[in-house]
Order: sequence, then C-alpha cells, then structure tokens
Amino acid sequence: MILSTDPPAHALLIDSRSPAEYAQGHLEGAINLDLSGFRGRLRSEEELRQLEQALADLNGRLGAGPQRPVVVYDVGFSTRLTKTAFMLALGGLEVQLWPQGWEARATSQTPAQPQAGEPWAKLNRDILLTADEILAHPDQLLLDVREPQEFAIARIPGAKNIPLGTFGLDNAEALGLYAGQVVGVHCRSGARSASAFWLLRQQGVQARNYLGSMLEWEAEADLPVERP
Repeated sequence: MILSTDPPAHALLIDSRSPAEYAQGHLEGAINLDLSGFRGRLRSEEELRQLEQALADLNGRLGAGPQRPVVVYDVGFSTRLTKTAFMLALGGLEVQLWPQGWEARATSQTPAQPQAGEPWAKLNRDILLTADEILAHPDQLLLDVREPQEFAIARIPGAKNIPLGTFGLDNAEALGLYAGQVVGVHCRSGARSASAFWLLRQQGVQARNYLGSMLEWEAEADLPVERP
C-alpha cells in the first residue's frame, strides 16, 4: 500500500517520474515507467482480455510477477504515481507506493535494464469498476472525485461529488465511509480516482476505480449523463 518505511530489499523499483527527472538521478536499479496516460474502452470481455494480455506482456518485459513486490515512487502523492501503481496492481502484482523518503538516495544516473521474464498477469477485477457494473448496481455508492465545477457540467446519475483534495490518509470516517465498504470512484480519466482509490484502500475501504471514468462514459451512446 502506501509506504512509510523503506521497501523490501528484493522489491522491483519503478520510477514514474519523467525521463528527464529520472536521468538527473534515480534509485539504483529503478526502471522508469509512467502508465498515467492509459486510455481504453473496457466494456466487453474481449476488451478486458486484451488489457490482461497487454499487462502480461508489460510484466514480462519488467521481469515482474506474483512472487516479487513492486514499489512505485515519485515526487509526492501525484496522479502519475497513483495511476501507474493502479495499472500494475490491476495486472495482479503486489504494489506499494513510496511518495517520499527516497529522494536523498536517488543518485544513480545509469538507466536500469529490466531482467525480462515470462509474460504473466491476472486481471484484478476486485479493484476495477466498469461502466456496465455501475449500470447494474445503481444502489452502490459511486464517488466522483472531480472538482465541483466539472461535476456541475456533466455527471453519472447517482454519483456523489467529493473532490480529490478532500481525501486524506485517515479521514474516511469523516467522509461517511467505513472499512469494508465497497465504494466506486471515478474522475475524468481514471487518474485522480486512482489517488482516491489508494487513499481509501489504505483505510480499509474496498474502493474500486472506474478506469474509463467520464471520458469513456460520455463517449458511449447508451450511458446516461445528467446535465444542468
């Protein structure tokens, strides 16, 4: 989850910063990888199967698998960090986030060469929410973590607006949420909601991220949108 101490010694390190930042100095052995720009339609089983295969190929290139934890680090708790970590966790990896405490050791300027392995992934459906699941379960709490002005323009019917800046590491109960509760989260592109996902999971809330978010929802003719 979210690290407050040093990661396991055998962890696979992922640096989700920009290539320029990585080149200036990174943790020894860390691989530069930013998955925050992922976009994709995820409604059919075939589309989900294709995503699983793409994640398997990625894991193979990284040398990642179920026996080795992955630690993703970046400057602070950025959406670049949280969505990259979410995508890796979606492929079935054990993922931890390291938003601070690593900086003084980021002195290596030698790009790491991944030790490639066999492609492997197991799509973690427990953390992924799809549009059709939202339609099928209208009574399940769905949080829209965009800003109020975005929410006012267009929104998923029944969604509750709680902006990302409201979330913290220990305020789930203050937001009316509790450990064990299943909660959907979404935003515009699945990045801000990835941040909310990790903050809620850290507190035991069983958050699920609607990765397609409003970009997918508004592009689909059969999905209802509330507007002023």
